[in-house]
Amino acid sequence: MVKDFLKLSPAGQVKFLKTEQFTQMEKGPRISFLKEIALTENVSSKCLASALKILRELKFRDRAFYSRFLQHPDSSVILACKKALSERNLTSDSGFFTMRELLKKQNIEKKMAVVANIISETDKSSEDLLVSLLNDDNLKIREMIVGELSSRPQVDERKLLNHLQHAIWYNRSAIIEILGNRHSLLLLELIEKLLADANVEVRMKLLEALAKLEREKVKEYILRMTRDPHIRVSREAKRLFTTL
Repeated sequence: MVKDFLKLSPAGQVKFLKTEQFTQMEKGPRISFLKEIALTENVSSKCLASALKILRELKFRDRAFYSRFLQHPDSSVILACKKALSERNLTSDSGFFTMRELLKKQNIEKKMAVVANIISETDKSSEDLLVSLLNDDNLKIREMIVGELSSRPQVDERKLLNHLQHAIWYNRSAIIEILGNRHSLLLLELIEKLLADANVEVRMKLLEALAKLEREKVKEYILRMTRDPHIRVSREAKRLFTTL
């Protein structure tokens, strides 16, 4: 169903969400469908905003899910997120939102101590919280989290990849670094988008990550990066290419 849906035009996708065929579905399957399309890379901003609005109306209450779209470049998506986050009874046993707000008020030493405590926990909720804290604008905090998620035996790399698509530049850089350190080929699923990323630091992190993956799978991408418009990226790509 999702594959057929994504073949529709952006306007057609929004229209489908209002059809009787969709509105008459059971609540559970509708929520699952909306969550899946919201996390799909090529869904339009208009459709994403509509999906988030309908999820809110269906009383889907997951603060962590909505929060991941707060950095989206489209204001309609951000507005839909904020409306959903303003609802009562949002689920978040691990306190993602509260923890981020609390950390904003702490000095760097206290923030690092809090993050260290979170790192000491290895359950699923701590992983999700650490991923959400990659939005922190302090480099030391992000470095701590990158180091932890790079070395954990088990991490949901697919969730990292999905988060990457809606993240601010330094968050994107951190996630790319983690996936590169984990030698994750999932990065190649977004390779075209990442090669064209507007931020130089993101492209540099991508280059570093590609150098850690299987040579034959990344050689063509590193070659393309030798023609990057920024001399810093192209120079490093040329150096790396000579070592392949």
